[in-house]
Amino acid sequence: MYLANDTGKVSGITKPRGISFRYKTIVGTDGAISQAPCKTKGGNYFTLTLQLPQIKLTDQTHRKNIEKFMRAYFPATLKTLGCA
Repeated sequence: MYLANDTGKVSGITKPRGISFRYKTIVGTDGAISQAPCKTKGGNYFTLTLQLPQIKLTDQTHRKNIEKFMRAYFPATLKTLGCA
């Protein structure tokens, strides 16, 4: 997650900022990433990436909606995986 804190090819998210949340999460202008410990076939962590390439990078109005979505969707997804 620390690599995703900067705009670039690693995160694919523009202007990412960490938020105060139970899970490690960054939210940007055009997407978000959340991560939590979760044992799955793929490893010990589950990472969810949301990318919205159709959003204009100068449009800051979607950041709050992206954050709201991740706060609801990520914990629900963890629960379906048996990790919450």
